[in-house]
Amino acid sequence: MLTGTDHIRDHLPRDGWYLYRTAPGAVSWRGDLNWDTRSAPAQPPASQVRGDSVALSAAPESDDDAVEGEHGRLADRVAAAADHVLAATVPGTAAGAWRDAELPSATFQADAHDWWWTTTVNLPQDPQDPQDPLDPQDSQDPQESPGQRAYRLELRGVATVSEVFWDGRRVAASVSGLDDIVANLTARPGEHELAIVCRALELVPVPRKPRPRWRSTLVSDSSLRWRRTPLIGRIPWAGTAVVVGPWGESSLRAVPHHGVSVTAVRTELSETDGGPATVHVDLTADRATTLTVRCAGAEHTATLAAGQHRVALEVRGPALWWPATHGTPTLHDLEVQAGGQLVERRRVGFRQIRARTDHGGFTLEVNGTRVFVRGAVWTPVDALTLGDDPAEIDRTVRAMRAAGANLLRISGTHAWEAEAFYRACDRHGLLVWHDAMLATLDPPSEPSWLALVEDELRTWLPRLGAHPCVAVFSGGNEVLQQPVLWGRDLSQLPIPVIDDLIPRLTAELAPQVVHVSSTPCGGEPPIRPDRGISHWFGVGAYRRPLSDVRTCGVRFAAEALAFGVPPAPSEITRFFGTGTADSDDSVAADWRSAAARDPGAAWDFEDTSVHYARRWIEPGMEADTGAAGAESSTPPVRLSDTGNSDGVWSALSRDTQLHAERAAVAQAVEHTLTDLRRGDSGCDGVIVLASRDLTPGAGWGLLDSTGRPKATWYAMRRACAETAVTLIDDGLSGLHVHVHHDQPVVLTGRLYVRTWTVHQNPGPQAELSVELTGPGELVYPVEKLLGGFLDLDHAWGFGDRQWEALEVELVPDDSSKAQPQVVESLRAVRLLGGGHRHALADLREGQGLERRTVDAAHTDGVHDSIGPTTVELTAGRAAAAVAVDPGPGLVPDDDFMDMAPGGRRILTVRPVQHWPASAYFSRRDGND
Repeated sequence: MLTGTDHIRDHLPRDGWYLYRTAPGAVSWRGDLNWDTRSAPAQPPASQVRGDSVALSAAPESDDDAVEGEHGRLADRVAAAADHVLAATVPGTAAGAWRDAELPSATFQADAHDWWWTTTVNLPQDPQDPQDPLDPQDSQDPQESPGQRAYRLELRGVATVSEVFWDGRRVAASVSGLDDIVANLTARPGEHELAIVCRALELVPVPRKPRPRWRSTLVSDSSLRWRRTPLIGRIPWAGTAVVVGPWGESSLRAVPHHGVSVTAVRTELSETDGGPATVHVDLTADRATTLTVRCAGAEHTATLAAGQHRVALEVRGPALWWPATHGTPTLHDLEVQAGGQLVERRRVGFRQIRARTDHGGFTLEVNGTRVFVRGAVWTPVDALTLGDDPAEIDRTVRAMRAAGANLLRISGTHAWEAEAFYRACDRHGLLVWHDAMLATLDPPSEPSWLALVEDELRTWLPRLGAHPCVAVFSGGNEVLQQPVLWGRDLSQLPIPVIDDLIPRLTAELAPQVVHVSSTPCGGEPPIRPDRGISHWFGVGAYRRPLSDVRTCGVRFAAEALAFGVPPAPSEITRFFGTGTADSDDSVAADWRSAAARDPGAAWDFEDTSVHYARRWIEPGMEADTGAAGAESSTPPVRLSDTGNSDGVWSALSRDTQLHAERAAVAQAVEHTLTDLRRGDSGCDGVIVLASRDLTPGAGWGLLDSTGRPKATWYAMRRACAETAVTLIDDGLSGLHVHVHHDQPVVLTGRLYVRTWTVHQNPGPQAELSVELTGPGELVYPVEKLLGGFLDLDHAWGFGDRQWEALEVELVPDDSSKAQPQVVESLRAVRLLGGGHRHALADLREGQGLERRTVDAAHTDGVHDSIGPTTVELTAGRAAAAVAVDPGPGLVPDDDFMDMAPGGRRILTVRPVQHWPASAYFSRRDGND
């Protein structure tokens, strides 16, 4: 069932649950489940099955389905057998409840126990739903009897082997942690007992043969290739834990008497120039009915017999949905009524998404327009519970939109997201690249396993296809890469789930979505970055110089730029006691264990950040020889090393080291994204790893674990805003100004070019008019604008360096300012000289910058405030990576910026709960 049933009362409580941990099989275990769902208990004729679940009727066929018979006895037996009792929520996980109870993580032992969630459900005395005007006496539902009503319990994901009990009777069972469990109940008003148990995995073993054809470098337990369960937590990343429990959205609703259930909604747009569009509504009717469908001013009424139907509504010239970087993500109300009663109400969008793969590339086109894709791999807002808070999901999506992103990727290493995520992406105009929940493991070829995956995809693909944001569906994460890295020949390696099942179901259930076999793919072998879709970490994990962005010819990077970036000092203090997290050995160890890391690697991703920071300071980032050069023979320098490493780095204070890490990585990210965005780069997309940290520490998120932006978020915003001014170093060809404009509105204004000498004095300047009638890019050679050869960046190296800084500012004129997508001014600053500069002096100048509070309206950073604060920054000399850090929980609207001599910036600081401000992204009429 889709989520347009919000108008029907949900009787399932979120709070008020108890979680019990018991020994495996200690309570009501009958041993009749098997990893192959077709070996599950027989189903009564009146039951319905959704996905992989086995849904039994509320009245058992025999006493075997009852647990001690009487109401309440099951909870008593569970409580008596439990060694831990915790308060819990649904949706929720055992790990989340364990954390909230402040129990030591070492004693969690997710797979070694049964975990029981129990609660009391109060059904109303009046069995008639107030939103359902039909008299219950008119009901033709054969499952209902006097004084009772039919209800539908829906659990969108219970990991991993689970059973559901209603008043002590088993009503559903499942061996998949990624598919819906649905139970159809008949119940009287009053109190009822609901229990959900997740069994220890040892109770339902999986086949040991055939053996996997390769091993995963991320997941150590190869038996998990048989399990359909979230892999997040199975991969030992800091801040995660094994997912056990009812983690997905859950509901218990009365079955409406109209007898109509909408099973799928999708839109179709064959023309993008005002031609007709179609809304397809799939539904099941229990009895004959009159159905009315309305959307975008169009209406269609049909008389339907009992059975399954697809109703098509043609809409003439609807306003289209666009990614917000390129237009307005317009949504339209869709309403379905049966016999005058509301069946479904939701918002839909009309858009056309296609992929071009000619000449070895991968280009997404939305409504016929090429889109340079930029975004991030999505991480849950709460990695232990998989984060279902709609407000925090919405704020995180808005934060990514504010960074200039137009796409978020759900990786196969995670799980299906909450409906609030897809709705937020619809509303705020971010495309979604969605993996099937497969990653690195060898997918079995056995028919029973493939049938389990097919059930799951038949649940989720129609659900995803209802959202205009969902643009790409991929067969998983590194499913093809892993065997290649093991030296396997893919031509001799059939993978049925990738080769046949997923493409076939995508074409059938979500034909308007682009299908991709897996990531990476498209090259020979699929791991090469200059063909198709890659995972490119040349700049990043492989520690190659920044020039690798050009030498390797990135075409489309579905993952890139992973760095372990420290959050702001005030946030480190908040979680580790000091801004340097080194007050004692225990704190330092906690900091190191929290860093983003690949399983089995001797280094973590903060070591990568240290590498680029050291190369920036000594002798300069562009002088780096990469992982294959001189540095590869020595282990990475860790922040705890003192006195054992040569050079300048070990002599720095730790707060300076952390600041240098943030600054160097921000520079690397901005440089890379700016270069890839060039019109002639040959690249059509880059997706950064990742959106948000999983835990406090040096994670790879653009946002920290609280949702506050880090240095790399600001770098991405400068490079990727829909209207942006950037400076690119083309070596001996000189510096170039690039003006990017993605919006379908006119951009006009004045471009100002200013220089300063090494003596901090103003140098040559230029001014010119700029005009773009719509989406496009303008490129200007800086020295041509200034009147002749100056060797601004000292690339030719003749004599001493002459130039200190270059600033380019675009000020849109009044007509451009009237467009909400265009900010008042756009600025790019470059400190000139490259590796010839004293980077450490530039950093220290930024740290010692004069600043004053112009308007202080808030109280403190960890409580609600009454308004924003305005901070003024003034630079006497050129300064690099100017960091503001106004305090914990506070966000400046720019950070880690370079400033020219005499530069002045006025910044607004907001509490994180009121950030991002609407000025960061386009207004959208009718999409609130």
